[in-house]
Amino acid sequence: MNDRDKRKLFNYFISSRKSVPYYFPIDFEHWCESMFHDCDYDGKPLFSHLKTFLLMNEDEIEGFIQFGLTSFIFDKHGEKDYSKQYAVIRNIHFIEHAKNPHLLLDKANEYFDGLKIAKRYAYFHYFGMSCYARQGKLHDTEFHIEHLLFDYGFVKEHENVYYSKPLQDESTSDIPEIDFIFSDNGQHISFMKHDEKIGGCELNFLPQGDICFLKWIFIDEKYSHQGLGTKCMGKLFYVLKSKGILRLDTDTADNNINAQGYYIKTGFSDMGRMRSYCRKVNFFRKLAKNA
Repeated sequence: MNDRDKRKLFNYFISSRKSVPYYFPIDFEHWCESMFHDCDYDGKPLFSHLKTFLLMNEDEIEGFIQFGLTSFIFDKHGEKDYSKQYAVIRNIHFIEHAKNPHLLLDKANEYFDGLKIAKRYAYFHYFGMSCYARQGKLHDTEFHIEHLLFDYGFVKEHENVYYSKPLQDESTSDIPEIDFIFSDNGQHISFMKHDEKIGGCELNFLPQGDICFLKWIFIDEKYSHQGLGTKCMGKLFYVLKSKGILRLDTDTADNNINAQGYYIKTGFSDMGRMRSYCRKVNFFRKLAKNA
């Protein structure tokens, strides 16, 4: 894809997806690096092969698709296995009145069929764009895309709830009884009380500079139901605000009722649902049909 098309796609991406809460403001250079050359947190490429196609109406973009093969998979222990790959539709988007959006999925299916890959994913959470905190799932404001995926045999795999919290001065008071220990360049935090670890969290600081994503947070079970979870979150708000962070986002599984209640209690707002999808192709059935 040439620079002109990349610029047009960037403008389309920004202008057509304002309703998605995790598509934060981003400049072209950071977006372009994340879109086409994204890396994992350890600096390894996310994709070994990545293809992008535009759906055009004269000189206007009506949609696009991006798909390819990842550089690794996760084994049953959650460790990265670089000897295998996932087939992933990373991005697919089209305006609601687009004439032939099915042509986009036809491109992906043709590619994966040629490689004889049976299991395919769409909106795989982990392989989302790093400039958007790796939010790979489809947001509910774009569920018209879900209908096309269903038509092509995809089914819902996972669903998450997305949350956001503006860090305003009135909501970020210090809590002296809770201390922090930072590690891994500030990505990991241990919550301490009287020199004893009571919990921790992991953060993702984004290139936008004033936005941070909370990947996970926990309080040791023996300290639960003592109000310490709320205090640790309050301390986190205070420390991040002092570092210039103006917004903290996070998500959790749709069936994690406890986490959902915790985020609402600590001041986060529910920003909608996100879904990922998968499809398994039966090549034997396809061969029999074509015989």
